[in-house]
Amino acid sequence: MKNKENKPLRIVYENGQGSINVRNLAFMNVLSRLAIAESNLVKAGKDSAMPHFLAIVKELEEQFGFHFEVLPPEAKKGKK
Repeated sequence: MKNKENKPLRIVYENGQGSINVRNLAFMNVLSRLAIAESNLVKAGKDSAMPHFLAIVKELEEQFGFHFEVLPPEAKKGKK
């Protein structure tokens, strides 16, 4: 999903409960740390890091069973 306007997002779990079914938790931990490192590079202006960051986030979404969804305009900040 593209979010070119940087609208607020929320995480939506595929099964509605947020349970995690991960085969290799160490691998997910490494991906999470890589995502942080890549996001720091993106913040520092290194555009070449963005494709890596997006690939890592997509893998995390698949493994943890969630996706990001743009909040509807009527949603208030801090409310679900």
